[in-house]
Amino acid sequence: MRDIRLRSLEKYRVGGTRDKMELALPVPTSPSGKVYKYSPSPDAQPRLFLIGNAPDERNIGEDERGRMRREPGPGQTVCPYSGYIGDDDDFVHADDIEAIKKHALWLAENDLSDFVGELAKDFNRRQPRGGFISMKMEHKPRRRPKPLAIREDLLRSLECEICERQYGVYALALFCPDCGAPNVALHFRREVALIGEQIALADELDQQGKSEIAYRLMGNAHEDVLTAFEATLKSVHAQLVRTHLPDQVEKILGKKAVGNAFQNVERGRKLFAKLGIDPFDGLDEAGIKHIQLNAEKRHVLGHNLGIADDHYVSFAEDLEPGETVTLIGDDIRRFADLCLSVVARLEDSLLPAPPNDESKENSGQPDG
Repeated sequence: MRDIRLRSLEKYRVGGTRDKMELALPVPTSPSGKVYKYSPSPDAQPRLFLIGNAPDERNIGEDERGRMRREPGPGQTVCPYSGYIGDDDDFVHADDIEAIKKHALWLAENDLSDFVGELAKDFNRRQPRGGFISMKMEHKPRRRPKPLAIREDLLRSLECEICERQYGVYALALFCPDCGAPNVALHFRREVALIGEQIALADELDQQGKSEIAYRLMGNAHEDVLTAFEATLKSVHAQLVRTHLPDQVEKILGKKAVGNAFQNVERGRKLFAKLGIDPFDGLDEAGIKHIQLNAEKRHVLGHNLGIADDHYVSFAEDLEPGETVTLIGDDIRRFADLCLSVVARLEDSLLPAPPNDESKENSGQPDG
């Protein structure tokens, strides 16, 4: 009897023997060619992200290397949400393991079906012709459809400005999953770009005489600035507390301790002061006032249909209570740009510790 050959599976053999093959089957990819990854870090919220391609040759300057946590390439992966660094295998998505198992089983079933078909042909060829008794073996293969593993791209797709790795995350992440460089400003610039598109669309609608919907869209753009700014400050603050003050995490990051503090400049400053950081120290007084005014304006837009109340009038002296808050695209753009400057400056607090700082030399933990 001939030996069983699993020819389809053998195409994926990378080692072992023919009886005990080591296989490397392709991982399912999203439409853009990215692979699912799942962070093992309990501090990652959420845990799913995607990693895509990078150029074969990457030109990284020496100044940029100081922003990286690791040399980009295979071996390790960085959790973009928490900064955790671990072996690539630690980030394999469980769904991909099951998909590969199903693919391997499907290949093996087809190989076995082909083997039985060849046995039937050999048996039939060996039968004598014209005898009193004739026998024939029939094999009717039943091919199941190839298992289909659907992988979707996440809404936020980016490319690291340092190592040029493509990756996909949910709306906010802190680090590149390949080189580990802080990428907070990269995310926020994308938010600013989207807000700019909303403002342009609102202006276009206003010119068409659709002033009410234009005002509503402009209000959404304004609100999105503060929402993105608050979420970014909150995520960076939580990351720094976990890495610099791990024994105070429950106390500092409690729901009541943080709340909506990052919607207010002074309250946000107080929280960062515990880390020795002032996120707004790069702004002049006019810039800080512009952020404060627009933070208050967001509450009027979101909770009072744009109608100024006594509290808002104390910030905006050009309005009387009951008047509709004015929304100007240039003011919203300035608001977004000022927030971006704060985020870009704050990003430096996420840089890896200097090489001589042995307190952070742990491959399984992010540097401050």
